[in-house]
Amino acid sequence: MIDYKQSLGEDEKVIFLRALLYILGVEKRASDHNKNYLIRQAEQIGFDQKELKNIKKPKKADELAKELKTVSDVRLKRFILREMILLAVADHELTDNEMTNIYEIGIKAGIKEEKINDFFLWAAQGLEWQLEGSRLIEKDI
Repeated sequence: MIDYKQSLGEDEKVIFLRALLYILGVEKRASDHNKNYLIRQAEQIGFDQKELKNIKKPKKADELAKELKTVSDVRLKRFILREMILLAVADHELTDNEMTNIYEIGIKAGIKEEKINDFFLWAAQGLEWQLEGSRLIEKDI
């Protein structure tokens, strides 16, 4: 499996982190768990916490979409969008606002709606799999 994080150029790393910051800000989901996730992601691409603090969250979806559009490799665009979706559903909730923002960003960045649908279906299947695993543990045998 390709490690897309290692394929990101310096500008793309910043876009990746800004995308995650944006998702954390859509519904104000800056919990300790989510902050730690963001710090781990930053460290995995070579940024320390001090550098992460210097990266500002995009104010609007359009701003992030324009940045994401500059990523020339469609696979890296998809990777960043997928990570945004993962972070949005990490707490097992996905608001209409988050979903709308992700679709808007993805489409304006040049990702086909069908591909975005595939990512959301994939994320939903993952959540179902996690919930079923919990049910199996708790279910009387």
